[in-house]
Amino acid sequence: MVEIMNLYKLEKKRVLVSILNWNGGDESVACLYSLFESNYKSFSVVVIDNASTDNSPENIKCLFPQVTLIRNSENRGFASAQNQGIRYAIEKHFEYIWILNNDTIIDANALGLLVYSLDSDASIGAVSPILLDNDNSNSNRIQFCGCSINRKLRYFEQHKFLDEGLKAQSENPKDFCLWGTALLTRTTILKKIGGFDDKLFAYFEDMDLSIRIIKLGFYNRIVEQSIVFHAGVNDPNSRPPHYVYLNTRNRYLFWINYLPWHQQVNYTRQYLAGSLLLAASWHDVGDSQRETATLLGIWDALCRRGGGWVKERSLPKWVPSILLTHPYIFVNILRGDILGVTKKVFKRQSAPSRKD
Repeated sequence: MVEIMNLYKLEKKRVLVSILNWNGGDESVACLYSLFESNYKSFSVVVIDNASTDNSPENIKCLFPQVTLIRNSENRGFASAQNQGIRYAIEKHFEYIWILNNDTIIDANALGLLVYSLDSDASIGAVSPILLDNDNSNSNRIQFCGCSINRKLRYFEQHKFLDEGLKAQSENPKDFCLWGTALLTRTTILKKIGGFDDKLFAYFEDMDLSIRIIKLGFYNRIVEQSIVFHAGVNDPNSRPPHYVYLNTRNRYLFWINYLPWHQQVNYTRQYLAGSLLLAASWHDVGDSQRETATLLGIWDALCRRGGGWVKERSLPKWVPSILLTHPYIFVNILRGDILGVTKKVFKRQSAPSRKD
């Protein structure tokens, strides 16, 4: 815990807490109640509302008049809306900004410990608390304590054990990244790197920010004594189509941005193979919405199209008809498995025809 002798020093640090609300209802209210019970008091709060329709902005303003409320006329996504909070923090000369999800419950000591960690080490660019599942049945289960980039296999290894996360940030600090769920960072850093990448809209934008903090010469850290409870992450198979689309698209946009040119072609082949398999799996179970979302994500990734999910969009009819008629043949071609392609084609040609 922070020693009493350090409390005065901590209180001199000014923090802006930036919370995004989109039809947040009771979750946003519960988050704010827990935040204002923090032992660390030297902070202000801005809530950016992404065109909510559930009266949550009015409830927030009524219950928390000390909160600054910024209301958008459309859903601008996580990245763009939080950039509004970042600009506000810079304009108002806050030293730190705490980017906080509205579906969190804050331990009373969480913010003070995060500020103390940043304040005590100039080499640290961003910190995150340990995230625990906000679920009565799993209240002590770690949801997140950092993640590491596997550059060879091109995926993020999420750490759910404390000793594993602490070891990763110590041994491989240049590959250690943080979620944007409860991320505290310096406004001086954000002035230089420009905040989140708007085109990502949501998902992977926090990984992108973590990498840019590292490239600037700073490190990301988890603070093991700082605790925040976060709503449990749903089964990926139950995620809505807009999540499937954004995750499919942004995975490619993220990696292609950081890979050297000579690795980009090979990664594109791997990405297409894996994503087509995902689309085929949705097709096989008759889930046309997620199938379309996956194919749109692939299409927009290759076109480098950013922004949000537009439900009414559709692909040219020839795209799904060609790609999903024989998806596994395309996958084998992309993987360079010519023998596999030959076997599948031969199998189709030799199969008995259906009788009328």
